[in-house]
Amino acid sequence: MKKVIFLVMLIFTISTTSLFSQNIGEPTGNAFLDYMHGRSLFGINFGPTLYAGLFDIGIGILEPTFQEAINNMTQGQANNYINTKLKHYAFGLGFSYDFAPLDFITVGLDIGFAVGEIKMDKYNVAFSTVPWSLNVKFFFWRNAPFGFFLSPRFGGTALSISGSALEAGGLSDIYSHGGFYLSLELGWRIQLFPKTGANWPVQVGIDISLFDIGYYVAPWTSPLFAVSHLNSFKQYEPFANIRALLLPRIGITLRF
Repeated sequence: MKKVIFLVMLIFTISTTSLFSQNIGEPTGNAFLDYMHGRSLFGINFGPTLYAGLFDIGIGILEPTFQEAINNMTQGQANNYINTKLKHYAFGLGFSYDFAPLDFITVGLDIGFAVGEIKMDKYNVAFSTVPWSLNVKFFFWRNAPFGFFLSPRFGGTALSISGSALEAGGLSDIYSHGGFYLSLELGWRIQLFPKTGANWPVQVGIDISLFDIGYYVAPWTSPLFAVSHLNSFKQYEPFANIRALLLPRIGITLRF
């Protein structure tokens, strides 16, 4: 069994080394490798990082408002009971894989995560999200995988909210399976070093999506509006399921 595993690893290593030792567009002598080389792209997306950072900044800006509201509710005695100083953080990151079966199209998978926490004294609220999508990118004016593209996609956004603050308020943890949305994205993938690196074994690009607009045909917000404290806002649930993002993707792409 060890010999079989060793043989498989050896073949994989030799094949991988052969693939990356050849420049894109340079014949390898193997029809399959010639077809595959340059059609795969791996990306790191900092769009979730941007949105998590904006959320964290927003909490910091609103902190005086929270403290004032608590002081008003306790008639200025809040500091006798709890420390109203907020501690908070948020972070996110995304990853993508695309394959270009034809010279004007790619098919791909995007997945990411975002986590964060807001804490006041012994009370906290923690959240996590896992956005994902399957997509097809149609490229214009230039051959795939670089240039402007229009991308229909479908996906979801799983959500979890928990913490001692919910328990203190008589609420249970909130979970959403993510729903299901259909959307359209417009973006631009820019090749770095288009002349000197045109035939490098691995090409580097910048991936920017200008906007992503769609709708959750299977609502992801239902668990939120099922919370008793939010029942009065249930009439706004259809609007909460609109997907409208600016710059959902700002990342780096490696083509190999």
